[in-house]
Amino acid sequence: MKKYLRPLGLILALALLTAGVCAASSGDSVISLSYLRDTFFPKAVQAGEEAGNKLLQETYDKEKARLDAALNGSGGSVGAGSSSDTLQRRDWSDGQIITLSTGSGFLMLDGSATLVHTGAVVDVTAGAEVTSGSALVKNHRYLVGENTDTAVTIRSGEAALGVQGSYTLTPGKSQHTPFYDVSQSDWFYTPVGYAYEKGLFSGMDANHFSPGSPMNRAMLMSVLHRLAGSPAVSSGPEFADVASNSWYAQAVRWGAGQGITSGMGNNRFNPDGLVTREQAVAMMYNYAVQYMRLTPGAGADLSRYADLSSLSGWAQPAMAWAVEQGIISGVTNGTTLTLDPQRSATRAEMATMLRAFCENIL
Repeated sequence: MKKYLRPLGLILALALLTAGVCAASSGDSVISLSYLRDTFFPKAVQAGEEAGNKLLQETYDKEKARLDAALNGSGGSVGAGSSSDTLQRRDWSDGQIITLSTGSGFLMLDGSATLVHTGAVVDVTAGAEVTSGSALVKNHRYLVGENTDTAVTIRSGEAALGVQGSYTLTPGKSQHTPFYDVSQSDWFYTPVGYAYEKGLFSGMDANHFSPGSPMNRAMLMSVLHRLAGSPAVSSGPEFADVASNSWYAQAVRWGAGQGITSGMGNNRFNPDGLVTREQAVAMMYNYAVQYMRLTPGAGADLSRYADLSSLSGWAQPAMAWAVEQGIISGVTNGTTLTLDPQRSATRAEMATMLRAFCENIL
């Protein structure tokens, strides 16, 4: 923009200055400093900006008309390229590469993406140039500089971006999740993809998996019921806090009938309660031993875990089995290894445990 505005503004300023001098010579012999500062120069700058914007708009319109003509003559595409007039929101998928050239712009709205470039890309929102290889920032707008080619690579299951100008698109992965919040750089990327593809559990909405959110007991029992093929249950143990018409009622009744869960005592299942890591392991252990009739081994030695004393006695056989089977490996904090048995299991952790359970046990 400055490339056009500065010379145009200078030319118009000189023209106005000449007019002012002529006016002075015809009658008014002195032009005041306040007039120049407060009236003359601001008008000159404004005129320059308006002329520059008009020139840029004419150039854009001319190029758009040329591109539209090419599109109409080629059945809708120019080679492998496309064009967008506005920064309208659009979803892009994992692994796709959007290649843009000078003058193009894009707006990062949600998800994860990185860019590499050969020259200069400006983060208009932050007012700074962007280093090649950087991750895009949500709700920031970017502009591709002069003599620059830019490639934006989608790193999350899906990402929402607006793109303005011409671009080419390289296909991404044939299978991917629809989640904005699960990226290739996340440790849980593969397990979440596995859980989604296998239909174990979906997101909290159409585009968010919420990996850091905890999973409740009803959710986990529903997953295990689904792993068994969602068998219908006409009768079986019931809990006072599980309504017969709830979405998880069949799963809980089935789980209680198979010995996978015995509830929380006092005839209560606590469906909305957050499932702890030891509870999750115990349910999978009971699935293998009670439902599948597998014989568990001796289990791993848990003495190396610093917080072994916080593991409930009833959960120790299940935890030793889970560690031996690679379903859970503990949490490292510096040089200390812990099981965190009483902490609520996140959705990302459950996806990881369930993937290992499916691959190593089922």
